[in-house]
Amino acid sequence: MTGVPVEVGGATYVLEPQPVRTSLTDSPHMLWGFQVHVLRGAELLGVKTCFVGRVSVQARAPAALEGPIDGLVPVLHELALAKVKERLEAGETGDEILFA
Repeated sequence: MTGVPVEVGGATYVLEPQPVRTSLTDSPHMLWGFQVHVLRGAELLGVKTCFVGRVSVQARAPAALEGPIDGLVPVLHELALAKVKERLEAGETGDEILFA
Protein backbone atom coordinates (compact mmCIF):
# COMPACT_ATOMS: atom_id res chain seq x y z
CA MET A 1 0.00 0.00 0.00
CA THR A 2 1.27 3.45 -0.82
CA GLY A 3 0.55 6.57 1.17
CA VAL A 4 -3.06 7.27 2.05
CA PRO A 5 -4.04 10.94 2.19
CA VAL A 6 -6.39 11.93 5.02
CA GLU A 7 -7.94 15.32 5.69
CA VAL A 8 -8.18 16.32 9.36
CA GLY A 9 -9.11 19.78 10.59
CA GLY A 10 -8.20 21.44 7.31
CA ALA A 11 -4.78 19.78 7.14
CA THR A 12 -3.81 16.99 4.78
CA TYR A 13 -1.69 14.16 6.14
CA VAL A 14 -0.31 11.14 4.35
CA LEU A 15 -0.35 7.84 6.23
CA GLU A 16 2.25 5.33 5.02
CA PRO A 17 1.83 1.82 6.43
CA GLN A 18 5.10 -0.10 6.72
CA PRO A 19 5.51 -3.88 6.31
CA VAL A 20 3.45 -6.08 8.62
CA ARG A 21 5.33 -8.19 11.14
CA THR A 22 4.21 -11.39 12.76
CA SER A 23 5.90 -13.77 15.12
CA LEU A 24 7.09 -17.16 13.91
CA THR A 25 4.64 -19.70 15.24
CA ASP A 26 2.78 -22.81 14.23
CA SER A 27 -0.33 -21.52 16.02
CA PRO A 28 -2.74 -19.00 14.49
CA HIS A 29 -1.47 -15.44 14.84
CA MET A 30 -3.21 -13.43 17.53
CA LEU A 31 -1.59 -10.04 16.86
CA TRP A 32 0.02 -8.24 13.94
CA GLY A 33 2.23 -5.18 14.28
CA PHE A 34 3.52 -2.52 11.94
CA GLN A 35 4.38 1.15 11.84
CA VAL A 36 2.39 3.87 10.14
CA HIS A 37 4.40 6.95 9.23
CA VAL A 38 2.45 10.21 9.52
CA LEU A 39 3.64 12.85 7.07
CA ARG A 40 2.62 16.38 6.17
CA GLY A 41 4.23 17.10 2.84
CA ALA A 42 7.71 15.61 3.04
CA GLU A 43 7.95 16.09 6.83
CA LEU A 44 7.69 13.01 9.04
CA LEU A 45 5.55 14.12 11.99
CA GLY A 46 5.36 10.86 13.84
CA VAL A 47 5.47 7.10 13.80
CA LYS A 48 2.41 5.26 15.04
CA THR A 49 3.29 1.70 16.03
CA CYS A 50 0.05 -0.18 15.44
CA PHE A 51 -1.00 -3.56 16.75
CA VAL A 52 -4.10 -5.20 15.35
CA GLY A 53 -5.63 -8.15 17.17
CA ARG A 54 -7.20 -11.27 15.74
CA VAL A 55 -10.58 -10.44 17.33
CA SER A 56 -10.71 -7.09 15.51
CA VAL A 57 -9.96 -8.78 12.20
CA GLN A 58 -12.52 -11.51 12.83
CA ALA A 59 -15.19 -8.91 13.61
CA ARG A 60 -14.44 -7.00 10.40
CA ALA A 61 -13.50 -9.69 7.86
CA PRO A 62 -13.39 -13.27 9.19
CA ALA A 63 -12.49 -14.73 5.78
CA ALA A 64 -9.24 -12.71 5.77
CA LEU A 65 -7.96 -14.91 8.60
CA GLU A 66 -8.23 -18.02 6.43
CA GLY A 67 -6.52 -16.73 3.31
CA PRO A 68 -3.02 -15.65 2.37
CA ILE A 69 -1.37 -12.56 3.85
CA ASP A 70 -2.24 -10.59 0.69
CA GLY A 71 -5.90 -10.76 1.72
CA LEU A 72 -5.19 -9.97 5.35
CA VAL A 73 -2.98 -6.90 4.96
CA PRO A 74 -5.72 -4.60 3.58
CA VAL A 75 -7.90 -5.42 6.59
CA LEU A 76 -5.02 -4.77 9.00
CA HIS A 77 -4.30 -1.45 7.29
CA GLU A 78 -7.97 -0.42 7.32
CA LEU A 79 -8.29 -1.05 11.06
CA ALA A 80 -5.00 0.66 11.94
CA LEU A 81 -5.51 3.68 9.69
CA ALA A 82 -8.93 4.31 11.23
CA LYS A 83 -7.29 4.36 14.67
CA VAL A 84 -4.49 6.68 13.45
CA LYS A 85 -7.07 9.06 11.95
CA GLU A 86 -8.90 9.17 15.32
CA ARG A 87 -5.64 10.19 16.99
CA LEU A 88 -5.00 12.88 14.37
CA GLU A 89 -8.50 14.23 14.99
CA ALA A 90 -7.58 14.39 18.69
CA GLY A 91 -4.54 16.51 17.77
CA GLU A 92 -1.90 13.80 18.30
CA THR A 93 0.51 13.65 15.36
CA GLY A 94 3.58 12.38 17.24
CA ASP A 95 4.94 8.93 18.02
CA GLU A 96 2.72 6.55 19.96
CA ILE A 97 1.62 2.94 20.28
CA LEU A 98 -1.93 2.14 19.15
CA PHE A 99 -4.08 -0.96 19.45
CA ALA A 100 -6.87 -1.59 16.96
